[in-house]
Amino acid sequence: MTAVKPKARPKPMPVYLTLRRLTDPATGKDVAAFVPASDADRSILRERDYKLNTRVRAELKQPRNERFNRLVHGLGNVLAGNLDRFTGKQAHAAVKALQTEALVYCDVEVFDLPGLGQLTRHVPQSLSFDSMGEEVFQDFWAKCCAYLVATDWPTLTAERLTEMAEFESFKEVA
Repeated sequence: MTAVKPKARPKPMPVYLTLRRLTDPATGKDVAAFVPASDADRSILRERDYKLNTRVRAELKQPRNERFNRLVHGLGNVLAGNLDRFTGKQAHAAVKALQTEALVYCDVEVFDLPGLGQLTRHVPQSLSFDSMGEEVFQDFWAKCCAYLVATDWPTLTAERLTEMAEFESFKEVA
């Protein structure tokens, strides 16, 4: 059996930074400087053994609005609570199952099986803040809602599904 697409290496854990105005101790001048956004981010930087005054190369991105993370989680709960094929699944697993079923943002892996032919597998892409840009996420959301309206809830709209997902995520916080 031969896989056509090799598996990608996992990405290192991102570090979140906040841009702050500080006084540079070397010059005494006010500067804008990135500082770790949380204790966890400070810890990650310490573990990576960065030293003061060390020059580093970085690719900076603004993270996705956290509302969308809660929205996806809420959708998973809506699926698990209302559609039999998702019953018993945690929110994350329900969304991944929907993603695979709807073929929304899935990678395709093709395996050659000697004497049998090819086997195709669809692997849902990561929806994490750092692996999917905002525009792509919006497209993902629209396609998932359209699929659910077409296959399960023809009387609903994408806007109503969004409201349901928001309500589910709100219930968890409250």
